[in-house]
Amino acid sequence: MRNRISANEGASTYIFCLCGASLVGNLFAMLMSGRMGAFAGMSIANWVSYAIMQLAFIGVVFIMGVWRKFDPLKVARIRPSRNWKHYVLLPCIALFTILAFYPLSLLFLKFLSVIGYHGGGVAVPQFTSVGVYFLAILVIAVLPAIGEELMCRGILCSGLSTRSVPFGILISAFLFSFMHANPLQTVHQFGLGVVSAILFILSGSLLPSIILHFLNNFYTLTITAYIPEVDMLIYRLGNWNYLTGAVSVVVGLVGLAVLLYLYHRAGQKKKAPAFKVFENSGVFEEYTIIATMDEEGKKTNIFLDTFRFVGSLFTKRGWQEVRRVLTNSADVPMIGNAQPMISVWLAIGFAAFYWVVNFVLGMI
Repeated sequence: MRNRISANEGASTYIFCLCGASLVGNLFAMLMSGRMGAFAGMSIANWVSYAIMQLAFIGVVFIMGVWRKFDPLKVARIRPSRNWKHYVLLPCIALFTILAFYPLSLLFLKFLSVIGYHGGGVAVPQFTSVGVYFLAILVIAVLPAIGEELMCRGILCSGLSTRSVPFGILISAFLFSFMHANPLQTVHQFGLGVVSAILFILSGSLLPSIILHFLNNFYTLTITAYIPEVDMLIYRLGNWNYLTGAVSVVVGLVGLAVLLYLYHRAGQKKKAPAFKVFENSGVFEEYTIIATMDEEGKKTNIFLDTFRFVGSLFTKRGWQEVRRVLTNSADVPMIGNAQPMISVWLAIGFAAFYWVVNFVLGMI
């Protein structure tokens, strides 16, 4: 069984996952039509469909692995992260991801309302008890974190990154956001997808991406259930408040840059000081070995290095360095543009068409 896949195989798995989930969901809806009620203010069909879609994603990934003879667990790198500090940083990364991209989602929502879009949002239950809350955490936070990250980051991003790592990060985030076909969520989901893919590349493990996805959904559900004052504050400020929104985006993006740099730094292996040999160095007119520390072994100031990194993001050279680090961190073969890409373009077209259909329905 192979532990590497091509861009075409990653995109094909994505297409089959969406088709499989849609087929299973429609079949379930047909079988249970007229036989189901509601639970905690949300239809039982919605409860079950949330779970069925994620289980279908997981099932199709393993079926594709048997068919194409690759090991999904190895391709997706389901293994511990390189450093325990990665897990410590994840709650803050999830929080700053929301700070950075949620206001942009509200801005896009305002634009949609101006042009007449009135599509529905995401179905969520009424949190009438602790039991409902924990059931929602399982169905809306845990299962999507596992199923969607396995498909979009573990398989899709791994395959697409064989063309180039930035291509893999951006296109997998695009396909992740558009597959939900909900314009109200598109901007935030794209940002979440980019951050999740970067964590996947830097850590060499899918587990941090799964945890980040879970925390994103967990924070949202918890605020809705137990801290409604936050939602009321956003409502009073309006869909987009220029002052608070702009501040949140700037603080969120800068915070993300700092946290992702620290995340990368935590994953670097410490190098032992090197030794250099100097000829005829002195005392006995013989060869003497003098131990000196290379530049890589010197201690650096983490605060100064972080400040320099954030500043470098305003330069072309800084982004070139980011690309170099991501490319070196990616545990995939670099095949480049020579490989077939037909399934990738089909996946992009399929996801875009699905999104546009739902957008048009929201305009009617």
